[in-house]
Amino acid sequence: MELSKEKIISLREKVERKNSIFKDKRYLDSLFLPSKIIGREKQAEQLIQYIDSLKQGLLVPVISVYGRSGAGKSTVVRFVCQNMSDVLSFSFVNLRKAKTVFGCSNLILSELGSENLKSAQGLNKAIDCMENKIEKILAEENKKFFVLILDEYDVIFSDPRGRPSDFVYKLLTLEENLREKGLWLCIITISNNALSEHDLDDRVKSRIGNSEIFFEPYRQEDVFNILQDRAKKAFSVKMDTAILKLCAKLSSDDHGDARRALDLLRIAGELSDGKKLTLEDVDKAVELLQKDRVATIVTNSSYHMRLVVGSICSLSLLSGNPWCATSAIYKKYHTIISKEFKPLSYRRIVDLLVEVENSGLVVSRTISRGRYGYGNEYKLKLSPSLIGPFVSEEWWNSVIEKKKQLDELEDIKAELKSRPRSLFSRPLFRSSNFLKKYNLDL
Repeated sequence: MELSKEKIISLREKVERKNSIFKDKRYLDSLFLPSKIIGREKQAEQLIQYIDSLKQGLLVPVISVYGRSGAGKSTVVRFVCQNMSDVLSFSFVNLRKAKTVFGCSNLILSELGSENLKSAQGLNKAIDCMENKIEKILAEENKKFFVLILDEYDVIFSDPRGRPSDFVYKLLTLEENLREKGLWLCIITISNNALSEHDLDDRVKSRIGNSEIFFEPYRQEDVFNILQDRAKKAFSVKMDTAILKLCAKLSSDDHGDARRALDLLRIAGELSDGKKLTLEDVDKAVELLQKDRVATIVTNSSYHMRLVVGSICSLSLLSGNPWCATSAIYKKYHTIISKEFKPLSYRRIVDLLVEVENSGLVVSRTISRGRYGYGNEYKLKLSPSLIGPFVSEEWWNSVIEKKKQLDELEDIKAELKSRPRSLFSRPLFRSSNFLKKYNLDL
């Protein structure tokens, strides 16, 4: 089908007809901060209690907020801080964009309105800049209390070369420096991982204390109330209660994720005819959300690219080693390609490996091979059993069968080592079928 100006106009009119069911779509945005929050009064009270203890002369240095994704952690923390702006200033920093500990410090500086530093300037310089900037903000707003919110806090533990304990220790030292100037800083860490702080040194954990707030998954009733409140503002038509209950049930049965429920309702609205939302639209939205991204990437790839992915899956499963060298991938590719196709050159396979890495399926590393120079190795980000079937289900079943045979052979070899050599005279081991099955030549 060819695209033309008239076709674009027609498509725009079609989309506008469907979107006519919406009055204000932003209320179905999972990142939208609502004017009221449903079902998180207990957690909000805990947070206010920690913050308000400053009036009694005590301020906990770190408040650890944790729970499953979509449980409302970030929304509640921001909502509480916004509604306490008369006594405090705050900065919300999402650390997910950072890859290193120093990258986290630069993100904090950016949110505070300061320029980023170069890694050569060091972490101490970054902490000094944070202190100066926080002090300046409090002076401008004539306040004494600052809250630094670190969302996706567990990112600091993913830096293999960084020292998360040192970073947190320096932040605690920053708090002490501000207290000497009559200013107060509290750090709120938000994480999906309840055990993230167990990786910190004991000296740091003892200074952090035990000020924790746990967000349990939303109950079905809470999700329904959230959807009911948002649907009144988001849709131009009255929403059927049965549809909202279905969306609430599907999300609560899954993970208790309010974001998923909002996405489900929004997508169902986009799939509707623009006049009325039906249960069939919700079913279509569920199918669309459940469509695996890995399946989309692999099944829509070229034949040779699927074989490259399949080669990595096969090597990882059969060898037990997640890292696969380029040369090994190239050899495996030659063994599984159909005779109907002409194999690609080694250079072209290298190019395809770069494309596979860019798609997010694999990661690479460069290793030294001594006098043979340097080479690249690739590792799947997901288990081979999750990716292999999308290459070819029949082929992947044969790989699994081969893996079972290899495991069985290893068990037999281990048993042979523990028995006398006369065992080979037994009919089982002289059988041509046995020799053929395991490619043995006795």
